[in-house]
Amino acid sequence: MMEWTRTGIFITLLVVVCACTQKNKTVTDAEPDRPEAFANDDELLDYIQKTHFNYMWEGAEKTSGLACERIHLDNVYPQQDQDVITIGGSGFGIAGLLVAIERNFINREEGVARLTKIVDYLAKADRFHGVWPHWLHGPTGKVKPFGTKDDGGDLVESSFLMQSLLCVRQYVKDGNEKEKALAAKIDELWHGMEFDWYRNGDQNVLYWHWSPNYGWK
Repeated sequence: MMEWTRTGIFITLLVVVCACTQKNKTVTDAEPDRPEAFANDDELLDYIQKTHFNYMWEGAEKTSGLACERIHLDNVYPQQDQDVITIGGSGFGIAGLLVAIERNFINREEGVARLTKIVDYLAKADRFHGVWPHWLHGPTGKVKPFGTKDDGGDLVESSFLMQSLLCVRQYVKDGNEKEKALAAKIDELWHGMEFDWYRNGDQNVLYWHWSPNYGWK
């Protein structure tokens, strides 16, 4: 059951997270090193999971360590959107980092270093009452509008992100000093999310978006 749970996480990661390669690296330069056969199902699943994990590991946006919105295999981006980060998709990728540590795809120190980089970046990136936008511009951490009026906080995408960060917090909170520091940083980000603001007054609802330019429209 645990194996299939892990498999499900990585399949979800593949579907939801469209991670990108770094700009100076293309995936079409050489034929991929793919086995022609596998000894058993476990070996096949390990290969699939490791390959999918690389979408968040090797393919992450280089400044933030987060997942890019899309990848173009020819490395041609007509809309110049190769540096756009997906906040919700990055949440799935962060969950994948924990699984990768547990599966020994990366060691714990590498994982904690990447997660710390991510959290430090998120602390400096644009937020709107503690909530990140749907998209960020990776190199600057500034909002990249998802639509004309969608240029502020996105509570749904940010919740996807924070759910995984809270998993990280639980995973490292009793660890070494670096890990405890990481957990404390996540606590600050979590407590900074103003869910009450996204009720739009005293309404017994939560609004998906808020824009500093368009309000609740």
